[in-house]
Formats: sequence, structure tokens, C-alpha cells
Amino acid sequence: MNRIVQYGFTISILLYAILYLFSFFMDKGWMLQLMSTSGMLALHFALILLKPKNSPVPYFLTIASIFIGYITLGSELWMQLWEGIREMRGIILLLLVIPMISWVLREENYIEALIGSAKNLLKTSKRFYAGVMFITQFVAYFLLFSAIPVLFQFIQVLLGNKKDEDWEYFKGTALLRGFGLSTIWVISIPSVVFIIESTGASLGFTLFQGFFISICGILLSLLFMIVHEKRSGLDYTTGILHELHQNMPVNETKRNHFLTREFALLFLTLFGPVLVINHFMDWGLLMIISMCVLVWSCFYYVIKKKWSHLKQHCINYLREEVSQKSQELGIMLSAGMLINVFIASGGGTWAVNTIIHISDSTFIHMFWLLPFLVIFLGFIGLGPLTVMVLVGGIFQGVNLPYPPELIVLSLTLGSAITVFLSPFILPLIVLSQSNHLALWKNGLKFNLGYSVAFYVMVQVYLLIMLWLW
Repeated sequence: MNRIVQYGFTISILLYAILYLFSFFMDKGWMLQLMSTSGMLALHFALILLKPKNSPVPYFLTIASIFIGYITLGSELWMQLWEGIREMRGIILLLLVIPMISWVLREENYIEALIGSAKNLLKTSKRFYAGVMFITQFVAYFLLFSAIPVLFQFIQVLLGNKKDEDWEYFKGTALLRGFGLSTIWVISIPSVVFIIESTGASLGFTLFQGFFISICGILLSLLFMIVHEKRSGLDYTTGILHELHQNMPVNETKRNHFLTREFALLFLTLFGPVLVINHFMDWGLLMIISMCVLVWSCFYYVIKKKWSHLKQHCINYLREEVSQKSQELGIMLSAGMLINVFIASGGGTWAVNTIIHISDSTFIHMFWLLPFLVIFLGFIGLGPLTVMVLVGGIFQGVNLPYPPELIVLSLTLGSAITVFLSPFILPLIVLSQSNHLALWKNGLKFNLGYSVAFYVMVQVYLLIMLWLW
């Protein structure tokens, strides 16, 4: 029975995505109706697969949308639910195609080559720490939060004998903060893409701004690492040099350099076309990235002559992995219904006006409030994507009193801090599973001071930019 439900979910959600693609280019009304039907079926199957105790969020969002709609919309409830199931179609398509990026990255030892090529640049604690933070962000472009456990294993190989709590601070904060900073500017991360599109922010400026803040965040993190090193009395540099000398292979330099160049080419060929196409075509960022990922992945396997690998990946994905996304995709479907109902009832305008009123009538600026809204939702178990979908969906179509690029930074600031601190979302969970430290140590103990300093730094930047705008 469970197998039938899994296949039912897989078929219905794939039909949903295919219908979205065709309706996007052909604009047929009957396709939209069929898309709503397949979306309702997919949500139904997802709720059957998921248990309320283990996965309460899709149930909560579905019940909340029905309850709020019943009170505020009356007879219009069903129509809003029917249309709302299509609200997240762009992000659902992206979530379905984004794993193809990780298929490509796993075809060669790109990450090992990156670290191997950079070994001469990583021979001091400062360089090693900053290098890991940079590499984490670029690997996150391909692997999302899976970059944390993957890179942790490589660092464990390099620094295998360094496992006490001070060394785990060194490794863990570099990885977690690096990934957290990627949620500000890496456009393959769905939460970043969605909030940029929903607010109408300029893609180029938003990415440049996010990358600049990321560099500032790395420098700030370096400062905290240096202070920790002095307090602990450790000499990280001596330990790193000793371990690199023992564990770093020296006979694969040419191969490492070749794969590093290939990785850089992969990054540019995926990242560059998105910017160019977005400049010339009004498709929407979610659709552009989805199409670029599809074409880019297929071209990779054509050039590498690895069609059999792509075929096997697709078979495994359809058989097993799509149904494993039932929680993530179920949240998106149910969140779309809630957002549509909330906006139709006037709740979206009320929520934004309330925030603006608080900002205007008190000393509390809107930019100060928005990150805490994201952080609060993150600490009750909602991941950055779910939070951005809910918040971004409410902001969609509402006239905001500030530049959308600054709104995006304010919200992604909250997303980054949630990654640093929240024990209820995946980045911190997978790090703790990797280094076997308690969630509160990897989160609050190691990163609370950094999070406060990072929050203040970004708020200063936002106020300066607002004054200059």
C-alpha cells in the first residue's frame, strides 16, 4: 500500500511540473485546471505518506488554509484553494530539477581537487579557515546543505587527528557559517531565488550585494576565530601544517588543477547564462534557473559521453528520490494554498501594513524586525525555504516603502542567522551528525556571539544604503 502511495505521489507531482512547463509556454486554461487536479492529488498522497507526529508542518499549513479561508472567504474558499495549489509551481519545478546539479558534481572528485589545488594557500589557520568558508559557499551552489557533511568528511581526512572541542569549533563554524552566508547570495538555493523573484529585486545588484556581505561575514568570522584561538591557547597553524604534510597526497597535482579548472567552468556556465537570460527574457527567475539546470546537466553528460550515467540517475530519482521529497514538496503545495487564502482575505496587506506601522510609530525600524520574523519561524522548525515562501508570498504584489534589494538582504540575514543557531533545521542537524557534538554547542554556544555581531554589521550596512539610496 505504501509503495502505491509513493508511486501516486511521484506521478502526480511530475505531472504537475510537466503541466506547468507546457502551460508556461502554451498558456492553455485546461492545463491550469489539470495542474490543480494533479497538485491536489500530490498533496493528498504526501499527507498519507507523512505522519502528523513526524511531519506536522504540511498538516498545519493545510488545516490553517482551510480554517482561515472558511472564516474569511466563505463560499469562495474552494476556488482559492484550487488556485492556491498552483501558487508554488515555480519553486516546485526548481526543487524537482535542482538535484541534477549534484549528479554532475559527483561525477568527478571536484571537491577533493579544489582542496588539493588550494593546499599551498591553506597553510595558515586564517587562510585555511577563510578558504573553507569560501569553498563551502561555492560547493553549496551545487549541493545545497549537503555541502556541509560532504566537506566535513574531506576536512576530517585532512585534519584527522584533530578532534577535540576546540578543533571542532574551528571546523564546524567554518562550514556552518560558510553555508549560512551562502543563503544570502547563492541563487541555486531555492529560498534565495524565491525571495528575489517575489519582491521583484534586481538580480545583479542583489547578488553583488549578497556576495559583498558574504566577504564581510567571512572577515568577521576570522576575527572570532582568532579570538577563540588565543583564548584556547591552541596553535591552529602548526596543527594544520602537521596534518597536511601527513595526509595530503602530493602525486595528483596536475589532475587536481585540471578538475579545479573544470569546476570553475561548470560554475560559470551555470551561473552566467542565468544572469544573461534574466536580463533579456521576462520568464521569471525560477523558470530561468530550472531550464538552465536541465539544459546544463544534459550538455554535461553529452560532452562527457556519460548518457548511461544520466539514465541511471533518472531511474533512481524517479523510483526512490522523488517520493522522499514528499515533505518538502507537500509543504510547498500547502503553503501555496495558505498564502493564496491569506492574500485573498486581505491578511497579506494587513500584515505588511502592521509591520510598516510599527516601524513608523516606534524607534524599531522595519529592517530590524524582518530578520527576527524569519529567526522566530526557524526556531519553531520551519526551514529557510518554507519561511521565505510564507513571508515572500505575503509580500508578493504589496507596495513596500523600501528598495526590494534591501528587503531581500534583511530577510536573508534572518535566514543566515537561523542556519547559524536553530537546532531544528537541517544544516545544524547534519553538522551535529557529522562531528557528534550536541546541537546547542554547534549552534548557540559556538555561534551566538558571531550571530549578534553579524546582525549588527548588516543592519549598519542597510541603514547606510537606505541613506544613500
